[in-house]
Amino acid sequence: MIVLSDSAGGRRHGFDWVLGWWREGMVAGGVLSLLILSACSGGGKYFHDAVDEATQEMVGKRYGSPHKVLASAHGGEVWTYFERGSGTASFSGQVRGEVCRAYLLTFDKETILRSWEQRTCQE
Repeated sequence: MIVLSDSAGGRRHGFDWVLGWWREGMVAGGVLSLLILSACSGGGKYFHDAVDEATQEMVGKRYGSPHKVLASAHGGEVWTYFERGSGTASFSGQVRGEVCRAYLLTFDKETILRSWEQRTCQE
């Protein structure tokens, strides 16, 4: 590749400038994607760390009232929280549909979180 340089200011011309701009955009896009992914996965990390420790009261204070409550077969309750995201446009111009995750939390008779799972929404 031929790189032209302005000897007085050290500025780059032509494709070198375009490639530099493209690389910076890709790095910024990658960082932004990681931030979004880490923000979206916060519930899963909390639930994973809270198994056998958190109570219904603690989860309720953090996330509010569950969207759905069912009695479990073992005498406790299963709480469901729905996390909905909006569709986003990709670089190709296509729009991905709405993202929806369901977090199912199983509490025992003593109101302790015993297990959890993440699913796609099927309300």
